[in-house]
Amino acid sequence: MIFVFEYTTCANDFNGLSSEGLRMFKTLINSKLKPKSFVRRDLNLNLPKTSNWREDFVRFLEESEYFLVVAPEIDNVLYKLTSKAERTCENLGSDSKAIEVTSDKWELYRRLKGKVNVPKTSLKPLDCKFLIKPRMGCDGYGIRFDNDVPKGYVAQEFVKGESVSVSLLVGEDVEILSGNRQILNGFRYVGFKTPYELDREVYEEAIKVVDCIKGLHGYVGVDLVVSDIPFVVDVNARLTTPCIAYGEVYGIDLLEVIFRNHFGGLKLNLKPLRSVTFYKGVVRCGRAFPTL
Repeated sequence: MIFVFEYTTCANDFNGLSSEGLRMFKTLINSKLKPKSFVRRDLNLNLPKTSNWREDFVRFLEESEYFLVVAPEIDNVLYKLTSKAERTCENLGSDSKAIEVTSDKWELYRRLKGKVNVPKTSLKPLDCKFLIKPRMGCDGYGIRFDNDVPKGYVAQEFVKGESVSVSLLVGEDVEILSGNRQILNGFRYVGFKTPYELDREVYEEAIKVVDCIKGLHGYVGVDLVVSDIPFVVDVNARLTTPCIAYGEVYGIDLLEVIFRNHFGGLKLNLKPLRSVTFYKGVVRCGRAFPTL
């Protein structure tokens, strides 16, 4: 049995992230592999309702062979849940040691510096135009211009360019699932377009990340800003929002793809049927898209 746990659906609406979380959860739970899970009592889904998600989390793990956790990096939630789950059954995603690195923007910078194009990052103010970001955050929360760097934040050089992401499937090899354009409101993430054609050097820079962080596995999202060269600004060792469109775009069962990838030998030959643009709460299907 596969146990799928999406934090905002199964446990708590975390800072209003439940809209995307619920869509990711449905993408996984509707798989023909028939994974098991539970949901919050206020959600109208035909699944067991939890009155104590922590106890149910442990119980479902004990009854399962495999698990996949989707959760925010804020407060180290993704790391803590994955670390706990690994003691009981087999992980279809990135391991907790990799998540510990990618969840902390300072540790991520230290791991990638000199190997991947990354903006200057520091725990102190920089001598260039810079943003401050929570060391552990997601969805653009807390990112802003400032002159100081509060405790729990990093300063990161501001790079002007196009915000994109690359969704990877990491196993014996690294496969590209899609390039994606990120739609931002200020620095807040509000949507995406997928698939989105990117230059080969952008994909290559994203793929380099896998060699820098041991333990990345399954679905991995890499955020970049494309200026004169592509800069890696974040790594998500978990499902990211563009995955909700893959059923429409490619006609695939994402959980099945992740499961088959776990055992090696999977070769993807994805041909987009259409493009999808997502704004928080709204999905729009577009015209047929050229093959990547």
